[in-house]
Formats: sequence, structure tokens, C-alpha cells
Amino acid sequence: MEKPSLFLVGIGISDERSLTLEGVFALKECGAVFAESYTNLLPQGTIPRIESLIGKKITRLSREQVEGERKLLASAAERPTALIVAGDPLIATTHVSLLLEAKKQGIAIRIIHASSILSAAICESGLQAYKFGKTATLAYWRNNYKPLSAYDTLAENLSRGAHTLLLLDIDEKLGPMKPSQASKTLLLMEEKAKKGILSEETRVVLLAALGRENQKTAYLALSGISSGEHDTSIPAAIIIPGKLHFVEEEFLQSL
Repeated sequence: MEKPSLFLVGIGISDERSLTLEGVFALKECGAVFAESYTNLLPQGTIPRIESLIGKKITRLSREQVEGERKLLASAAERPTALIVAGDPLIATTHVSLLLEAKKQGIAIRIIHASSILSAAICESGLQAYKFGKTATLAYWRNNYKPLSAYDTLAENLSRGAHTLLLLDIDEKLGPMKPSQASKTLLLMEEKAKKGILSEETRVVLLAALGRENQKTAYLALSGISSGEHDTSIPAAIIIPGKLHFVEEEFLQSL
């Protein structure tokens, strides 16, 4: 039996073209390759093209199967096994839990890092990385679930003059949150919490489909996002700037 091992291979923020050579070599070495795309959407056709690149079949896993861990770890206990993840493998906490369980079972782990929305969004915005506060995910509001955690994080960051990166929710049934939905949700949060930190005139950075051919980056008011004009480019993220340095301001005006 081969040594138990589990590879987490990041694809990066684009498609198979942002997969590193190290990642390609690792996938070719593995006896079983799985993929998940619930933490970030992959462009259509990415998995079949990776299959052609590495010369083997890739099994898709649902969120429940990845979080359940049993299928992946059972495979890794018998042969080198890889899980392909959009972006960087360890941005999602689900995968940290998977690694912890693998360690408990004596399964060797290897991480193949790749580009991440955390670095790409900050770089594309032209804002200074050290001036960002906590990142938050803007979750879908439902009838019985209307969290304000993202709003609270934004308020805390703004109180310190820090910028805020908001990652828009990706739901297996609802799909990726559209920018217009994000704008409306943020304004509803302001209406509910009433801290006076957001309005339709609040200017934000919209970063959509980063790393892809239809990438869009814009500096505009929340009301400009609500129109739905930018909904064709997804997945997306929003940055709400805090206190701006004059160089940051100049860069944003150039978007």
C-alpha cells in the first residue's frame, strides 16, 4: 500500500490556466483526484480541461461530502489523493477541519497554494494592504436568517479608518450573490442597525470575475451597483474604503 497522503491543490482565481506547475505535477502523482467548487465557482469547462491536462478522471464532491470528510480520508488512507479547490486551498475553514482530521489519522498532508481573492482583490483595488481590517462574508438574507455580522465588522473597521473586503456569499442552490443583491443587502443592514455608516451615495470598489476575461473593476456609489448593470460578471467582491491616502484616492479615481 502506498503511503497515506492528502494533497490540497489550489486552482487560483481563474480557470485551469492559473493552476501552478507544482499543482499539475501533484495531480499527476495522485491515484485519486476529487474537486469541489462550492467555496468559489469555477468557469465552465475547467474540470474537463484539467482532466485532459493530467490524464485522469476527477470526481466532484458536494459540500456535504467534503465536510463529512469520510470519502476523502478513506481514499487518502489507501493511495495519494488530491482535492482540487478554487482559489487557495486554506482560505475556506472547511479545509482546515479536513486537514486536522487527516493529521489525527496519520495521513501526510501537502498544500499546493495558488492565487486567492484576498490578495487579488486588494492588489486590483490599488489600496494599501496593511490598511485593511477584518474581512467579512456578506451572507444571503433569508426569511428567518438576517445576520448583521458583516455590517458589524464594517463598522469596527471604519471606526479605525481601515478598509473592508466583503466577500459575497456563494450558495449551492442560489448561486453566487450578485452585486445588485449585495448592494441592497448592505442598505437593508443600515436600515436595520442605523449606525449611519452606509447610504446610497457610499462609494465602494466593485471587483467582479477577477482573473477572468470578463473582469470588471469599478469605483462607484452603492446606488450604481443596485441597478443590476454589473450583475453579468460574477463571482464578485466589494471593498468599502476607510480613510484614504491621497495616492489611494488617485488610484480609485482612475478605475
